[in-house]
Amino acid sequence: MKTELTWALPIAAALPLMLSACGTDLAAQCEDAFAAAAGTVEGVVSAEWDCSEQFGGGWQRAEVVVEAATEEEAVAIMEDLLRAFAAEPDLLDRWSTPQEYANEDGTIVVGTGELGFPGVPDLGEVREHYGITPE
Repeated sequence: MKTELTWALPIAAALPLMLSACGTDLAAQCEDAFAAAAGTVEGVVSAEWDCSEQFGGGWQRAEVVVEAATEEEAVAIMEDLLRAFAAEPDLLDRWSTPQEYANEDGTIVVGTGELGFPGVPDLGEVREHYGITPE
């Protein structure tokens, strides 16, 4: 019985490392793809992501700054961003979009509720809402 378990110990020890590395690759993909999509949208001053992927789940946090003098301008830029995210094939349906979008001095802050979403949508919900299938 002892020899039967000896082959399993190296595999059991390596499994968490393999899963962690896989999560790191997905987290980098998340951060890079969100930033790339945001970079295509006019009116985005800066956009930074922090993504975590561990054991088949994770979270996405973002700070998005837009160039807007009015709430209407901020909402229009937010909508353009959501459409760009939806069209990006490297973004997974389960990943969340940013919670809020603010102008440079923070006097204007908008969220996806202003576009008809009941909360912070994931990419699958955004794609369905706009009828976008990434290529």
